Amino acid sequence: MTSLQDRLSFFVATDRLKETRRANWIYSEPRQETVAEHVWHTSLLAMLLQDAAPEGTDHNHVRDLLVIHDLVEVFAGDTVLWDDVPLDDTDAREHAAGERLMGMLPEDQYERFDPLWREFQAQVTVEARFARAIDALHPMVMSWFPGGQGHANKTLTPTRILTRKRPAIEPFPKLWELATWLVQQAVDQGLIPADEMVPATV
Repeated sequence: MTSLQDRLSFFVATDRLKETRRANWIYSEPRQETVAEHVWHTSLLAMLLQDAAPEGTDHNHVRDLLVIHDLVEVFAGDTVLWDDVPLDDTDAREHAAGERLMGMLPEDQYERFDPLWREFQAQVTVEARFARAIDALHPMVMSWFPGGQGHANKTLTPTRILTRKRPAIEPFPKLWELATWLVQQAVDQGLIPADEMVPATV
């Protein structure tokens, strides 16, 4: 029983993600999503869109990566994509948070969880890159799928959104097509202004 008890400090620490807020709203109302909600929902989205990944992708591994990828926010908090925070500062803060959190695990569990977190950060495997693309796409669906509430940040434009999202999503053409469609929907619903990248169609 002791072996199981030793894992619970880590588990209880992750409960903070139920209270840690993200910048985007949920689909149904202008209320900020929690990190815990985001992690669950990205895992489901990856299951629904798995045919957009390259053949041979290990989708069970993708879901493991998505479950783990934001755990560092227990101590680091959420980094807002649209904030002009230096990447080095973000990486250093998340690395320190990851070391602290993973250090709470007993050795056998550390050897399982820590490599997953580091794999997602390194973005070398196709599974990590697909998980990152799903992670980047998810708030776009929440914000701009028809009937959504939009995004809390009212300074967003198609060019700004697609420029930031392109590195993560464009390597997966079906997901990139979906991302550009979502931005067009946002423009057509009047949730973001049209610009030279995505003009108005209505």
